[in-house]
Amino acid sequence: MNEQEKFKLGLAFSLSLGFFLNMMAWTLYDAQVPITLFEYLGSYGLVGLWMALDNMIGIIIIPIMGSVSDNTRTKYGRRMPYIMVGVPISAVFFVLIATINPASDPFWLLILYMLFFNIAMACFRGQTIALMPDFTKPINRSKGYAIFNLMAGLGTIVAFILNFILVPISLVLAFLTIAILMVICLIIMMLTVKEKDAYVYQQVLEAEKATGEKTKREEGPFEGLIESFRYIGRSEDKSALAILLGIFLWFCAYYALTSLFPVYAVDVLGLERGPAGTMLIFMSLTFILMAVPAGIIATKVGRILPIRIGLILFTVGMLIGFIFQTPTMIIIGFIIAGLGFAFVNTLAVVVLWELVPTEKRTGTFTGIYFLAIFLGAIMGPVIVGFLTDIFGNTTLLLFTSFFIIAGFVCMLFVKRGEAGDVETPVGMD
Repeated sequence: MNEQEKFKLGLAFSLSLGFFLNMMAWTLYDAQVPITLFEYLGSYGLVGLWMALDNMIGIIIIPIMGSVSDNTRTKYGRRMPYIMVGVPISAVFFVLIATINPASDPFWLLILYMLFFNIAMACFRGQTIALMPDFTKPINRSKGYAIFNLMAGLGTIVAFILNFILVPISLVLAFLTIAILMVICLIIMMLTVKEKDAYVYQQVLEAEKATGEKTKREEGPFEGLIESFRYIGRSEDKSALAILLGIFLWFCAYYALTSLFPVYAVDVLGLERGPAGTMLIFMSLTFILMAVPAGIIATKVGRILPIRIGLILFTVGMLIGFIFQTPTMIIIGFIIAGLGFAFVNTLAVVVLWELVPTEKRTGTFTGIYFLAIFLGAIMGPVIVGFLTDIFGNTTLLLFTSFFIIAGFVCMLFVKRGEAGDVETPVGMD
């Protein structure tokens, strides 16, 4: 086996540190910021609205930055420069969010810190994902992204543990600890990830050299994005369109859950702030246990079937929580849901990568993947939040399950995305 075809486990863990630090920050953010917002607003729908509106920053910036990084050429690579700048800035605003006191600070100051934090995170979030296919050949991408999801799960667990231990002591201390860990992860990445050696990056540079093209960016950030959308729309096979719609729908459910459940846990279950922000750890635990097995299973039976099964399990978990509405039964539901979501989240983006018509567009398609996620992050909490306000605070998990079922229907129309599937590109180089 050629050295480039070997799956390098150590490198995969180094690459995934960017995803790890992302998930640490977002987990604590989702666990505590909704509770602070609820203290100001007193409405599930309005909490969902503000949690969604700050995600609009991501929906604008991440796809553009994916395309920009595709066309970046530096001695540090095309993804790492954005990670190196974005992480420290986001860490600063992350800590500032925790300093807000609803009893004395104006609401606009909280929103300002949230928006700046989201801007900084959006400028490098897509690049942390795109690094993996840059270094990994298609046959190993299921395993590579499984490692990413393992590390994402670990980041989530670390954040939940710190939330449980440190939030009762000091909210600022909890956020500061995560911020320091983010910077440590960045330093390790800078020391261990040499992007100039990336398999795809080398291919791009060699192709540009052979054709005599300049290595600087020759197209605007919107051009590659628009052309990719055209390709998805006019492709005879609609697998890319179907899975992007499915990703949007099940992330509507996921973000409605993560944005609103801490409020539900305080409001309906009567839990204190620390435990309320920690209950989702049980979903994360099964997620982390199944992340790597999901990648291995996909190499044996394919990627599409496990995603469909995962969506069924995700739905069952939500319905168990809705029917019984006790902490114990909700935990059982979260365990089942996490098992299913491990298959869904590990394999969906890998299916999408297999539908990329040219390696030059990997970052752009990763940006489009995040576009679908952020659309879900915007619409899910708002729709589910206001439905919960209308029909009662006990209906949260029921409305969450509706989006997962719709995502499952979309997956029935995904016909390609297994390793080696190829469609002749229409009008893309």
